[in-house]
Amino acid sequence: MGRFWTDQEILDEINKRRWYHKIPLRPGIVTPGISLLEGIWNMTRQSREYIPYSGKRVLDLASFDGMWAFEAEQRGASLVVATDCMQPLYLNFEFCKNILQSKVLPLYNTSPYKLWEGLQVLLMDDFIEPLPFPHQIRHNQFDVVQHLGLLYHLRDPMWTLSQCRSVIKPGGHLLLETACILDTNQSIMVYNGAPGQMNRIYKDDTTWWLPSVLCIEEMLRGTLFEVIPESVRTIPSGKINNYDAGRISLVARAIPGSEIDQNCHAELLRIFRNPGIIPDYL
Repeated sequence: MGRFWTDQEILDEINKRRWYHKIPLRPGIVTPGISLLEGIWNMTRQSREYIPYSGKRVLDLASFDGMWAFEAEQRGASLVVATDCMQPLYLNFEFCKNILQSKVLPLYNTSPYKLWEGLQVLLMDDFIEPLPFPHQIRHNQFDVVQHLGLLYHLRDPMWTLSQCRSVIKPGGHLLLETACILDTNQSIMVYNGAPGQMNRIYKDDTTWWLPSVLCIEEMLRGTLFEVIPESVRTIPSGKINNYDAGRISLVARAIPGSEIDQNCHAELLRIFRNPGIIPDYL
């Protein structure tokens, strides 16, 4: 799986690159990453304790350097797929994968809006245990989807949640972490502003939304997920433009359509209005 690297060669290579994640590569050697985010990462790891990883198929979205994908593998997952749509980040991932001798499968050309489409090569075929259609797809759907630090960067957050639900098995788990509003019992989502004026919450051209906690829970219910209450963790970020901003991590269970009102279920499957969710019979 590649040549042997000395400790000094690893350190030299690390110092040539910019890093987002802190990834232990060898004893005493960790990619530098962004220290400011460690509190959020540790909060997410607390929520993650409610997910069994051993022997599971795991999909990691917006993998960046790959920290969450590698940790899923180290927790015993049988298959981990790392996805992103920012190709330059793949070089850091590839370097870490080589050093760790990892088997994580990278698909760094997969948008969170097109998971069903982009992952069909994994969902349709399994030469280890070939099954008839549609049982093959059901068998190959993921047990766990990791959707971390991504939701508020997306123009269409519910679409990507629908796409997550389309590739996860009923009973599987979604690990979600995002920026949020903590101080309201209303279901709202604040728009960060038009391009060039994106500063209502964060001065960041990549931030589109800041949803309230209740809004997140309701969006999940609207995409066939059910929050596991004891998994919810939050961290305050302070008052921003009269909003108590923060971060939230949680685990949600993928529920079958039979567990919601059937009229609502029929509406969810009208893909001309609700793109993303694949009918249960698939």
